[in-house]
Amino acid sequence: MRGTPRTTVYPIIFLMLLVAAAACVDGIPVTSPEEVTKEEVTEPAGNPSVVASVTCTANVTAGELSCGKVPVVDIETGVQRIIVGGQGMFVELFSPQPFVSYNPTTQIFQADVYLENYITQGLGSADGLTTTGIRVFTHSGPTVTSTTPPGGTATVTVANADGTGTFTGANQPFHLYDQYLPAADPPSIFYPTDTLTWQWNVPTNVNTFVFEVFVDADVVNPNGYVLMSPGSLLMSVGGGTQTVTGTPADVVGRGVITTVTYSSSDPTIANVNSSTGEVTAVNAGIVDIIGTTGGPEADGRTRVTIDPPTAGFDIDLHFITPVSATQAAAFTAAAARWGGLITGDLATEQVDIPIILCGGLVDEHVDDLAINVLLDSIDGPGDFLAFAGPCWFRPTGAGGLPAFGFMVFDTADVAGLEADGRLDDLVAHEMGHVLGIGTLWDNGLLNDETGPLTSDECFPGGEDPPPPLMTDPFFSGPQATTAFNNNGGGAYTGNRVPVENDFGPGSRCVHWRESVTPTELMTPIIEAPAIAMPLSEMTVKSLADLGYMVATSGWDTCLYPTCAPPAGVVALDAAVGRLELVNDVWLGPIYSRDEQGQIIVVVPDRRR
Repeated sequence: MRGTPRTTVYPIIFLMLLVAAAACVDGIPVTSPEEVTKEEVTEPAGNPSVVASVTCTANVTAGELSCGKVPVVDIETGVQRIIVGGQGMFVELFSPQPFVSYNPTTQIFQADVYLENYITQGLGSADGLTTTGIRVFTHSGPTVTSTTPPGGTATVTVANADGTGTFTGANQPFHLYDQYLPAADPPSIFYPTDTLTWQWNVPTNVNTFVFEVFVDADVVNPNGYVLMSPGSLLMSVGGGTQTVTGTPADVVGRGVITTVTYSSSDPTIANVNSSTGEVTAVNAGIVDIIGTTGGPEADGRTRVTIDPPTAGFDIDLHFITPVSATQAAAFTAAAARWGGLITGDLATEQVDIPIILCGGLVDEHVDDLAINVLLDSIDGPGDFLAFAGPCWFRPTGAGGLPAFGFMVFDTADVAGLEADGRLDDLVAHEMGHVLGIGTLWDNGLLNDETGPLTSDECFPGGEDPPPPLMTDPFFSGPQATTAFNNNGGGAYTGNRVPVENDFGPGSRCVHWRESVTPTELMTPIIEAPAIAMPLSEMTVKSLADLGYMVATSGWDTCLYPTCAPPAGVVALDAAVGRLELVNDVWLGPIYSRDEQGQIIVVVPDRRR
């Protein structure tokens, strides 16, 4: 769990990283050293020696701080330590500019300093349970480098140390961050410590001074470890195989060249190929897949939860904002309608979206599809009624189908649509987009005469004036095409199955064509009250083309060209109550995991 120390093994490491700072009245940006050097050394217990030195120079006038290369000095035997260097490489100390100041009356220079952890282990715990904190100690200095007038003498000292200790020398002052700092998770997201104010006694004739600090912190695995991806896995019996990957790493997460062998803590629950990491679910239960090098690196573990076999397709609804009982019934009915037409169970998926994307932070196990539902103000009555779509796909190896999505409905329109009986059709329509209708078509199934359509062609941006009419886009899935032909489409002379080529950029390319099957549920128009909107065989079979297992019956009759409203009710006219679904699909990024379990963007942001 993010923010919680990991429990693996229990040795202690002395992890020191070079950083530097200087006194001034404004914040100073810190530049990284030109070169980072790693050296394993041994030192007499309790009597460490100087192991590295770096000089950083501050130019107060220019507001700059530059650091040179990091030389390393070998030390004789004793307690094993590892020394790594590099501001911005393994940790970063930083102080926002507004929080650096000097008081000439008290002669106190101070800075609020944060620490970020860039390595792949948490800092500040030797056993994963007990917090020992992070000590940032002064290795050398402070040394005055510039005074007014030049050549003057002055002494700078640390004013508010939390204590002194023997690190690389005796009586070295340190600042204590009394907390555990998690590893970057995922690697692109870093967690800073709480702020800590550092103070120095600085005479008024000092312009600049320099000093060096090291970071001293315990970690769980000082000899390296096997990083397992993903860290947890959800499977179902009969739901196919998945693969775990173990990457040997040193203490800071850099790769180690050695072989990882995999084993299962209980082969009666899950088997694993010892060389490839391919996992097969055998029975329901919880099991660990263990990756080991046979060397000093600590074993890695992937926790695998295996669900028992399930039948059917379940849609779980999460009402993020309050809904009435009758509104909830519309959503529940739509979920049952789609769930009855999709018969195949999908493998349980761990969904962990690190940003507020689906109407709320998401971190849960999903079988088969979960949807966040929100009623919110969009644009007032009319125009935008709702929008929806998937925001998390299963990995390609697990079918690539949506596991999580969201639907947002305009509070200014919901009550009226509920009152005239059209909320059920709107909800069912938007749920179809979450399942992948129109939102999973850019995988080679959406084409025109020139070949597969691109996002730029379908979503050119700008709505005033609307984009020009497209030629003849079509959905090329073979099962949907057969269903269209079998329901009267054999007489259609254009490309099959015809996809919407008109209206705005959020309607075209993601619906069936209104001019061909105008009342079908997945066209971009909500019909007038009391006009049925059939969910056709063509729509159901298009889900089969996406990879779902679907029913062999149960859909609504919708024959081309008779799948149309009553005579005279064809115009998009407020007088008869037909409503265009403007931009009703989510065009933002959609996430998944790669083969190593890292969160990736599989569909880029297409919003303009």
